[in-house]
Amino acid sequence: MSEAIINRSPDLIKLQSEDYRIEICSGYLIVHYIPYLNKNKEIKSGTLVMALANSGNITIKPKDHTAYFIGEQPCNIDGSFVTSLVNSPQKQNLYANVVSDFYLSCHPDDRVYADYYDKVTTYYNIISSPAVNLDSEACRQLKKPLIVKNEDSPLVYTDTNASHSNTACFNDKFYPLKIAIIGAGGTGSYILDFVSKTPVSEIHLFDADLFNTHNAFRAPGAASVEELEQQLFKVEYLYKKYSQIHKGIIPHKEYITQDNITSLKSMSYVFLCIDKVSVRNTIAGYLIDNEIPFINSGLGIGLSNCTLDGMVEITAAYKDHYSHIKEVFSGNDVKDDDMYASNIQIAELNAMAAIYSIIKWKKMLGFYCDTKQEVRSVYSINDNDIYNGKD
Repeated sequence: MSEAIINRSPDLIKLQSEDYRIEICSGYLIVHYIPYLNKNKEIKSGTLVMALANSGNITIKPKDHTAYFIGEQPCNIDGSFVTSLVNSPQKQNLYANVVSDFYLSCHPDDRVYADYYDKVTTYYNIISSPAVNLDSEACRQLKKPLIVKNEDSPLVYTDTNASHSNTACFNDKFYPLKIAIIGAGGTGSYILDFVSKTPVSEIHLFDADLFNTHNAFRAPGAASVEELEQQLFKVEYLYKKYSQIHKGIIPHKEYITQDNITSLKSMSYVFLCIDKVSVRNTIAGYLIDNEIPFINSGLGIGLSNCTLDGMVEITAAYKDHYSHIKEVFSGNDVKDDDMYASNIQIAELNAMAAIYSIIKWKKMLGFYCDTKQEVRSVYSINDNDIYNGKD
């Protein structure tokens, strides 16, 4: 898995954190969007390719000092060829339909490259310095987001933020997961927004409602008038939006009922974002019986003296932490209209519920430190307090 090699190799992480557009394919390290000058003193974009030496999912010291270049022959600022760079013009099929134009041999000071950061930056500086010195802004504009080509990644383009923040090492926690979001309204759509930016394998959306104008005012992003006029299902609208970043989103234009509840059995985690108490309790019971971890989120907002008051509540349940659910959910005798009766939903409160849900989920994964190991959090709008409860 190429992403695993990048995420576990300090030299590749450093390259990515410094905005080099790198990927691994068929045993090669590919560096895209390398600026250079051609013989006509025009700034062009080339690709640097070199054999990758690794042990398992970690890079080791480069075995030699050679590389390949795809593009015209790099030149100096006066149009002369860069000396001591090109070994020979060489059309060679490297992988798939990718063919090199030049075989490079750069061995400065007869030293051995310490790692791939050393090798790539050395080549980059030799190839790109003339172009950067001529017009650094034009060189900067050559870089584009790198589209992920390897099939093992659920992301559409490379997550360079993870390497910038030095959190790429956590990605292995996400890869195998199948996530279900039940209810694609205000809170559920924000949860999707956050989950879609992680490399989980699949994200299943369950909802049978249409995406109407009022939904646009409590969902992330900005829906266009044309999109609202299409009268899409919520899951269809969100699928179209978020498939631009994540390949594993699967929309289900249906509610979870006794007839299809078994579709949750293969899920790794479930987010419950529904306001019908009886339905929520039925689903929670099934998840508990099958030891499927879940997080329930809810808003209890009321109108009082022309201001809104109430709370945002998050409840988590997972193996060996189910005993609190019956008390928190008030059993199965609660009527649907006893809770969330006014159904007041405000975008920032939906987002807050989603954020608390995501943070708790990542604590359960071991992404965040979890000192208190709370299973229930209640944020009070009135006094800005947060109550944390254990089971």
